[in-house]
Formats: sequence, structure tokens, C-alpha cells
Amino acid sequence: MNDLRIKGRIIRQGEKAFDKAVLATSFNRIDPGSRPALLAEPLNVEDIITLLKYAQSRNLKISVCSGGHSWSQNHIREGSLLIDLCHFKQYAIDKENMQATAGPAVGGSVLLMALWKQGLFFPAGHCKGVCIGGYLLQGGFGWNSRRLGMACESVLGLDIVTADGHLVHASETENTDLWWAARGAGAGFFGIVVRFHLRIYPKPKFSGNLMHVFSFEHLEEVLRWAYTQGPKIPETVEFQMLMSRKTVRILGPGIEAVAPIFAETKAELEEARAFMEDSPIKHLASFRTPYLRSGMRLKYNFAMTHYPNKHGWGVDNMWTGASVEELIPFFKGMVATLPPPPAHILWLNWYPPQRRTDMAFSMEDNIYIALYGAWKSPKDTPLYGHWASDWMKKMAHLESGIQLADEGLHKRTSHFVKPVVLQQLQAIRQKRDAEGRFFEWHSMPTF
Repeated sequence: MNDLRIKGRIIRQGEKAFDKAVLATSFNRIDPGSRPALLAEPLNVEDIITLLKYAQSRNLKISVCSGGHSWSQNHIREGSLLIDLCHFKQYAIDKENMQATAGPAVGGSVLLMALWKQGLFFPAGHCKGVCIGGYLLQGGFGWNSRRLGMACESVLGLDIVTADGHLVHASETENTDLWWAARGAGAGFFGIVVRFHLRIYPKPKFSGNLMHVFSFEHLEEVLRWAYTQGPKIPETVEFQMLMSRKTVRILGPGIEAVAPIFAETKAELEEARAFMEDSPIKHLASFRTPYLRSGMRLKYNFAMTHYPNKHGWGVDNMWTGASVEELIPFFKGMVATLPPPPAHILWLNWYPPQRRTDMAFSMEDNIYIALYGAWKSPKDTPLYGHWASDWMKKMAHLESGIQLADEGLHKRTSHFVKPVVLQQLQAIRQKRDAEGRFFEWHSMPTF
């Protein structure tokens, strides 16, 4: 291995700092047990090409990370060459043409806050620290996505180093197979994206939040209300409910019903507020806020109360079109077994919009349910590590598939794209990565 030379850092298995460096690439503080053969942090595209040629000469498989927020730690694979793109965090904003370019290690919140200051917007992810590389590859449900679509729909092009070590541009007119695949393939993508070309938007004229907090004794009433309201909620609202043992203000177990709003007119704002302000169950809430204007900093700060650093995480999810009567018994069970905070259950109102483009991202449904088991001490991993996946297995008959954002494919196999899309992805993989240099997902459904 000593014949490998790049400008960036290389750490080899067996070196003193190796284990610490590998585990530091993951937001999830679980030790997965697997270890790559070496970890490389390239500084430029030339470094990446050198690494790909080295992997080919040594028959090494490649794994890639940009921010390390894969809950299943998909990038930490046994015997691999792990390429950490942590230095690819440059971005540029072209306000005149309403476009931006950004490296995969650019934090979504960093990019959005920079855009916000210029009166601009991009549907970046909801949590600080999530870098755009993995976020955009898996689809990207972010701020204002019910109106603007999945963030990958705003990817105009990508600069990609392919498996054979060539830098290419992929877009609607060039290398269209890679452009199609990169928007939804997630961690199973068979190339290394070094730059995204993005469509950006004007900042919404009105940005704010409403919140109602309920105790768990009203779980059934709240779920029925949310289910009934779901199809009627305007696309300007990202309605979601977070269930935990430590809610805002009441600080006890309960449900935070939250409505972030992004509206363009006063009429849109009034319509967006109405479903919460006129709610027939608002009198059951232990705590309510009026509509409060808020910028992105406040929105990010609130989101991060549920996703703190330095925790182990066991996460799983499902898309569903099931009836509320089918869902209620399972929610009662999940609530009864909820681990301590910051563990929580997410109910996200989605109701898929009509897609504006053909892409690999193809799995969605009316409601998104995600479970986030979390714990601070490694000794609690056996206690809480399988809570999320165990409940999703029990509910599997109600799911239409999963989202790669919160996948637990190392524990449970499910459809993350439509079957016909998976077949097309694998056909493109065979063409673009015939030697199987890049890892696929942890598991795949059978056709």
C-alpha cells in the first residue's frame, strides 16, 4: 500500500489513529464492527482519480461518504477503500442566473443560510450537519419540499468521477443515465460526485411556524385529526408530528404537532394557518403557539433538539397509505415502548405531488413514518438498538416502501425505489461499473 500517493491524508488499517478516524466519519456513534482497509481524504479530483485507479489495481471495493449521516453507516464496509470527501466543501452562488454549485461536503444548512442572506432559497435538509452529497443522492426531502419537490429535482447537473476514473458531467443533455440514476440511488450510486449544479429559488416572502403540543392521552384523537386533514393541508405547510418522552414546554411525554409554513402571499399564509388555528381538537392541547414568524436559524435550532450529536442511533421508516384505524394500534405500541429522549416517532404529512421529472427517486406515499431510537451510552445499544426496526417489521404489511434518508437496510430489506427503477439502476450499474467497484446498498428486495 505504500505506493499510493495523494495530496490528501491516507490512514491505513493498523495505524494508531485508524479506528478513531473511521468512526469519526459517522454521525451515528455505534461501532458497526466493520473496518475498511484504508481511509483516504482526497483534496482534489486528481486525488480521487488516483484512488480509483489504485482500487482497481488492488481489486478493492469503494465506499464513499460526504457528511457521514447515514444512519446504517453504509459507508463503513469491511476491507474497502473508504473515500471521505470532507474537503469538497466549496460553493458558489450565481444570483443572476438563479443557480449554485456546491461540493458534496457542503452542509445543507450552510448553503441555505448563505442563500437566505441574499434573499434566495434551496430545499436543504432539516438538520444541521447533513451535507448535500448523500442528501441529494437519496432524494432529499427538505424545507419547503412539498412545494419545490424533492431537492434532487433541483439538481441541474453533476460532475462525477466514474468507476473507470474519468471526470464527466451529467445533466439532461449529457450522460443522462448518470443524471437519472444520481437523483435517487442514494448510497448505492456507482460514481463519486464532486460537484452539484443546483437550481435555486427566491426566498419565500412569509416564513413561520405554528405548534400544538398534546399529551399521549389524546393520541387517538390527534392521529385521526391529522389523518383527516392530510389531503387538505396546503403545499405551503410541512405538517409533521413528533412523539417523544420530552416535548417542548410541557417537558413530558407527548406529541408536538408542528406546522412550518413557507408562503408567497398573505392569502397563502392565511390558508396555511387555518387548519391549525381552526382545529377542532386544539382545545385538547396542553400548549399552543400562535403563528410566529421565523427565519431558518430558528427552524434549524428547533430541529436539532431532536437530533443531538454523540448518540447511538437505530433508525427505520416506511411510506404508507394505510388507514388511520390500521395505524392506531401500532402507534399505541410504539408510544408505550418509546426509549428515553431524544428517541422519537415522526409522522410526516406528504401526499406526493406530481413529479416534474423522471429520475431514480420513485418511492413515496401519503404518509411518512420514521422511528429514531437514540441512546448515549454504548451499553444501551442492545436495549434500544432494534426498537425501530422491530416495529417496522411488525408494520411491514402496511408499508408501500421506505425512504433512503432513514434506511435501516442492514437490518431489514424493503423497496426503496419501484421494482422497474431498481432494474434500470442495476442495468446502468452494469454498464458504468462492470467490475462492481462500488458497494451497493446493504440489502435489496428481490424482483
